[in-house]
Amino acid sequence: MSIFKDFSASTIWVIRILWVLIAVDVIAVVSGYFEFQLLVDIGNGTGSLDYDVSAAADSSDNRQRIVGIIQVVLWLVAGISILAWIRLANKNARALGATDMEFTPNWAIGWYFIPVANLWKPYQAMAEIWRASGGSKSWKTEQAPGILAIWWFVWLASNIFDRVAFRFSMKAEQIPELQNASLAMMASDVVSVFLSLAFLEVVKEISRRQTAQPAAALEETSEQPDPA
Repeated sequence: MSIFKDFSASTIWVIRILWVLIAVDVIAVVSGYFEFQLLVDIGNGTGSLDYDVSAAADSSDNRQRIVGIIQVVLWLVAGISILAWIRLANKNARALGATDMEFTPNWAIGWYFIPVANLWKPYQAMAEIWRASGGSKSWKTEQAPGILAIWWFVWLASNIFDRVAFRFSMKAEQIPELQNASLAMMASDVVSVFLSLAFLEVVKEISRRQTAQPAAALEETSEQPDPA
């Protein structure tokens, strides 16, 4: 049977890692802007008048590489933490009395890895968690808030921008191509910031809905089996 588990520690950890990710993405945008300006100077032939272009280019490449590595590490940590949080939120929704939920805790995160279906299934799973977290017997008829739609729209946009930036970076050889790749990467980082901000609100709202239930209700266990 499902038992409500206090996931405040998990929620706090996800919120903190998202804020760190936002900070690093902002740094990446600033770093990308400096790289773009350097490429513009080189393309216009003006950079060599004020500084050693070769040294500046090497410094820019090193800075971008370090920022990129930090971003990848943070994305991995955030991804694992968020998926664990979603799974626990799904289980808690069941413990609050929600019955006949379509998505099991494992599939609430598993759909992110299924091609094509991951374009809408994860959103449906998250919307179900939000509705079921209110503790209402008529949870299925509740409407999901607009922030969920915003979050999912930005999630899809982020994936598109990431792919475009990656393709530009792989093909960039000449200065104009490098400039376009730099702009694409900056755009991807900006969208990533908005994605993290949107998901912050989703996490806070679902956590608030679940923990707002009366203490007695949180201690109750449902009669349904605890799904994997």
